[in-house]
Amino acid sequence: MFVVPTFLCYYSKCTSRDCLFARLSGATTGPDIMPQWSIDWETGSSYEWNRRNGAHEHTWTINTSLFRLGLTTNVELRFQLDESATLASQKLYGGISNASVGTKIKVFEGSKGLPKTAFLGTILLPGSSQSHYLPKHIGVQSHLLFENNITEFFSIGYDIGVEWSGETHRPDIFFGAGLNFQPTDRWCFFIESYNRFNSEKQEDWARPGHRSHFNCMGETGVSYIVIPRLQLNMYNDICFNEPFKYVNLGVGMAWLLH
Repeated sequence: MFVVPTFLCYYSKCTSRDCLFARLSGATTGPDIMPQWSIDWETGSSYEWNRRNGAHEHTWTINTSLFRLGLTTNVELRFQLDESATLASQKLYGGISNASVGTKIKVFEGSKGLPKTAFLGTILLPGSSQSHYLPKHIGVQSHLLFENNITEFFSIGYDIGVEWSGETHRPDIFFGAGLNFQPTDRWCFFIESYNRFNSEKQEDWARPGHRSHFNCMGETGVSYIVIPRLQLNMYNDICFNEPFKYVNLGVGMAWLLH
């Protein structure tokens, strides 16, 4: 099983501390929009070790790149391209592991306890019959993104969506929630849970010989702002379905190009 690295879901946010990158989010994408005509490049690498449901896979994401362009004050455009290599059963293969285009649209700025809200829509581009990772058909992801500020240092983000991978007959229902802690102008930490439900039981979501409707994941991460235009980050994922048979480690950076 290959999982698209989640550190590319970090978001830019200007706060009273006057820094480009403020709070951090992992698989649960934040609702903030890139400033108009600003371009953000989020890139990195990761390693995934997976023995769930009898698998024995090592996957290296050689490079993953997400470009975000602020089109208006309420809309950003997004393009992502990843390249990976996997060693499974003594067989090594690689190639483009994710190709997608999308948009994020501000819905509500947030006020008096009501959450800041945005819509995230993504189209997953299919690959050829020779592709090891890309779906054979177009996939679609549709999410609503929310965030509440709790204090100056804490915020909570949550993300609800529906995802058609281009492979399964029925979509996944996605729900994630994360707590962000920003103690200083430069450091930010988060912990979150993100989960998927499919009405058809999935074999790779369960123990060997079983199938499950749920895939339950957890993630922790940290970021550090080197300069106002450059943020470094790292994260760690685990799987609660089989916690001792899966790990995903990654490092990355977010760079404001313009």
